[in-house]
Amino acid sequence: MQPQSAKKIKKVVFFGTGGTISGLSDDPNDTLNYTAGGVGIAELASQVRFDSPVQDFVSVHEQIAQIDSKDLQFPIWTQLIERIKFWAHDPEVCGFLITHGTDTIEETAFFLSAMTAFEKSYDLPTIALTCAMLPASSTNPDGPKNIKDALGLLIDDAWTKSGVVVVCAGEVHKGEFVQKIYTDRLNAFSSLPYEPLGTIKDGVSFKKKPFILENSNSLAHESGGSHFDFKCPSIDDLLTQKEWPRVDIVHNYVNSSGDTIHALLNYQSPSSGKLRGLVLAGTGMGTASDSLTQALKSAQSAGVLIWQSSRCAFAILNVRDDLSFYDFHGLSPVKARIALTLHLIADCLRGK
Repeated sequence: MQPQSAKKIKKVVFFGTGGTISGLSDDPNDTLNYTAGGVGIAELASQVRFDSPVQDFVSVHEQIAQIDSKDLQFPIWTQLIERIKFWAHDPEVCGFLITHGTDTIEETAFFLSAMTAFEKSYDLPTIALTCAMLPASSTNPDGPKNIKDALGLLIDDAWTKSGVVVVCAGEVHKGEFVQKIYTDRLNAFSSLPYEPLGTIKDGVSFKKKPFILENSNSLAHESGGSHFDFKCPSIDDLLTQKEWPRVDIVHNYVNSSGDTIHALLNYQSPSSGKLRGLVLAGTGMGTASDSLTQALKSAQSAGVLIWQSSRCAFAILNVRDDLSFYDFHGLSPVKARIALTLHLIADCLRGK
C-alpha cells in the first residue's frame, strides 16, 4: 500500500485594525452614532458561519489596532508589514485577512500593494482586506459576510498568491485600484476605470482577468510615470525607518494661490520635520493656477519633490513640456502621496 501523504494545513492570519466592521452602538438601529473598534478580531472571526463545510484551516488572530480608520497613522502600517514579514516565514500560511475601516482602506491597500509588488526577499501569500459599512452592533451587519467571503477566497487555491485585494459586498478589487466612491450603500467601492478581479456569490468566487487600460500605471507592470522611475524600499529597509518623510497634498481650485505652499514650506513639524514632497491635486490634466504653479516651482527650488495628480476620479495625465513636475499616471492624490513617501524613503536609503 502507498502511504497517504499528510494533508497540508492551511493557516490564515487575521489582523484587526478596528473600523466600522468592529463598531458598537447602544442602538442596533443606529448606524451613525457608534464607536469604531469595539469588537476584537478574534470575536469578529468567531462570528463567521459557513453554510456548508469548507476546507480545513487554522486561524491566528492578532489585534494591530482598534481605531476609526480616519485616525490611521504610519506606525500602524509599519506594524502590519512587520507582522506580515514575520508570518511569511511560516509555510502553512496561505493568506492574511485584515479587517479595516472603509475610510482609508484604499490607502492601506495601495501601501501594501506597493510594498509587496517589488518585494523579492519574501514569497508572500495573498493579502485580503475587508471592511463593513454597518457597525457590528447593527441588526443586520454586513461585516460577517465580508469576512466570510475574504476567508473563502484565501483558502481557495484559485486565489493563491494574488497580491493585495479588497473584498467587499461580493466583489474582489485589486488593492492598488480600489476607491471608496459611496458613503450610503453597502457596495461602496469601485475599481473604475478598471474591472474588479472577481466576484463572490453564495460563497463561490469567480476570478477573472481585469481589463487594464493601456496607459495605466499598475505597480505590477510598470515602475513609474512617463518622466519618473519610481523606487520603493524593501520591507526590511522600511522597518529601519524611525521617521517617514513629510509629504502633503495641495489642491487647485477657483481663486487658489500659493499661500498654502509657502506656509507648508515655513512650517517645521515636530514629528516629521521639514516638507520633503508635495502632491498637486490639479484640475483636469493636473493643472494649477499661475500663482500656485509659481509657488510649486519655489518649493521645487527649495528641494521639495513635486508630483502631479488630478482631482478627476479617473485621470490619465500628460505632463506639459514647460513644467518639470513629475506625473504618476492614474493615481489619485492620496495614493500618489503614498507612492511619493515610499520613493523618498528609498531615495534616502540609496543615498546612504
